[in-house]
Amino acid sequence: MTFLASPERLRALGVKAYSFFGEETNEPTVIAWMPAAAVYFRDPDGHLLEYLAMLTERPRADLGILPWSQWTQATAE
Repeated sequence: MTFLASPERLRALGVKAYSFFGEETNEPTVIAWMPAAAVYFRDPDGHLLEYLAMLTERPRADLGILPWSQWTQATAE
């Protein structure tokens, strides 16, 4: 399983995946200044957890925090 599949895998287990902004999501959120990709979810006790993976691309603070699909578009240019 890849990191990109984590929201789908969580959903298959009955767990909702959230973006950095707390919205349900189907893709990781990228924190571009690090850069890192993150998926958020709640444990059985309701605690919010972060699953984070550092990216190998150069930091892009100008992009802020954005969905994975927008990150890939912005960094492909």
